[in-house]
Amino acid sequence: MKNVTVTMSEALLQRARVAAARDGKSLSRFVAEAVEQRVGRPLTQLEAIERFLAGPPLHVLDENGKAPTRDQLYDDD
Repeated sequence: MKNVTVTMSEALLQRARVAAARDGKSLSRFVAEAVEQRVGRPLTQLEAIERFLAGPPLHVLDENGKAPTRDQLYDDD
């Protein structure tokens, strides 16, 4: 974990402290979670695979429903 310095108005700081206390969190945890919600978090390997598989299908079959052979895929012509 890294420490950062954040500058904000006194009024915003007070509202953030109240909101953090209401959620039962430290101000540091509250701010970190707010940033994470805004920028996202890294995907786990399973999440990345599921997102890839849920995406648009890859159309690699020919008009007869057959996949290309290795030689066709790597044909240097």
